[in-house]
Amino acid sequence: MIYKRVSLASSPVLLALLWQFRDEPLAVCTCVSALAFLATWCMVPAATATFKRVGLSGTDMSKPTRPVLAESMGMVAATIYLVATFLFIPAQFRGWWMSSDSQSAHHSHMFPFGRLGEYLSALLSLQSMVFLGFADDVFDLRWRFKLILPTIASIPVLIVYYVGYGVTHVVVPVFMRSSLGTNTVELGFLYYIYIGLMAVFCTNAINILAGINGVEVGQSIVIALSIIIKDIANINNANPEAEYYHLFSLYLLLPFVAVSCALYYWNVYPAHVFVGDTYCYFAGMAFAVCGILGHFSKTLLLLFIPQIFNFVYSAPQIFGLVPCPRHRLPKMVVECPLPPNIVSKVRHEADLASASISESGSEGMVGDTGTEQSLTGLAGLHSTISSAMQSFTKARASKSNISSATRKIQATGKQARGASVRPTAYMVASRTSLENARPLGLTIIRIYERFGIANVERNTQGTMVSVNNLTLLNLVLVQCHRLTESQLNNRILLIQVLNSLLAFFIRYRLSRVFYF
Repeated sequence: MIYKRVSLASSPVLLALLWQFRDEPLAVCTCVSALAFLATWCMVPAATATFKRVGLSGTDMSKPTRPVLAESMGMVAATIYLVATFLFIPAQFRGWWMSSDSQSAHHSHMFPFGRLGEYLSALLSLQSMVFLGFADDVFDLRWRFKLILPTIASIPVLIVYYVGYGVTHVVVPVFMRSSLGTNTVELGFLYYIYIGLMAVFCTNAINILAGINGVEVGQSIVIALSIIIKDIANINNANPEAEYYHLFSLYLLLPFVAVSCALYYWNVYPAHVFVGDTYCYFAGMAFAVCGILGHFSKTLLLLFIPQIFNFVYSAPQIFGLVPCPRHRLPKMVVECPLPPNIVSKVRHEADLASASISESGSEGMVGDTGTEQSLTGLAGLHSTISSAMQSFTKARASKSNISSATRKIQATGKQARGASVRPTAYMVASRTSLENARPLGLTIIRIYERFGIANVERNTQGTMVSVNNLTLLNLVLVQCHRLTESQLNNRILLIQVLNSLLAFFIRYRLSRVFYF
């Protein structure tokens, strides 16, 4: 296996670099992240059989063959992430405990206990969320628990934020300062409610925008890379305190991107494993703790605009205003086209047969039972062959002409059967019935239809009968009609990348109009 050979060859090099740059925490974090990537890359396929044996598996409903894949493999990536971040703890404070006056600094309370507390609280919240996500994969928890559990898991971060930083005011836009008479507004306890709800939203937002190979991990990688780019771009232009928070974000997200890229390799189309709710909760909490303790929660929400739109768009189904099926995955449609050379040859033979029949007149009826059976078998090969055969069997022709034409088309049919033609699976928007929809839900559907973001089916009386399931995945398919699973995943990731560019423009260009 290539991943094993690459891992064995790369590990000694990374360990040597780790030792060489042991005094540079960011370099150490980069090396540890690379080792975490290799570990995840190798451990995911190794753990597949074990997960299947204990019943953690599921059917890939978006494939014609319906393969059974190992589920909850996000647990492997999350575990390796936690191990990597635990091992990195000494590297952050190596400059302190290796110094000659470390003992005196310790006794004089100069050790950065606050920074250690922030890092440990982030890991505690992440570890709690991984455990709760795995419990959801095993026990299939109800939605009310999915809202409560992230709130509980975020308590360590909220406590540390309150004790260590405690800023709860927001800056007022320029055009409102004269009327309010202040540059900032103190929110107090409401600010903690806001960041607590953000933790709940981030963990569930990744989980809602899911359902096809690679989309959960892919969108998380794009968001994480966007935050990393932001941190690197600002780390040298910031004061020491702001520089620390940029480094804090990098220390958490570099290992996250590493394990996610390794997991994406096995989860992207055609997937070998499923990531499960464990990864979705783990990724969402990673972003939440970075945004809260890194003090860029508003920038984080800008990066989550596609997820916010998906949540608002899905709200009628989430809150029961429109019937919501258990799975709102796009629908799979399978096609098995013939190769172009076979299709053109069949058409040519059918044209020759038709011309021969027309010249022969009405000398006889089709009466050869073997010929009729062969024509019936060939009719299922392709719609072109089917139409040609229907015209052929309905015509009046001589038995000799029929036998000659049939032999030619049978030979073509054998070539078609021998050709290596694979069925193509396309994704189309799945639908839900509006029979039991509430009046408010129907009103929202009409508004969606007015704005062109819903495909509504009506009966002859004009009554709404069904609508596409209200997710961003189905909306993309409504606009594009049909896509392969890989193409649909690429469209979602493109939307996420474009949104990151928009978020940077709003944060670093447009915000100056309102806040400076």
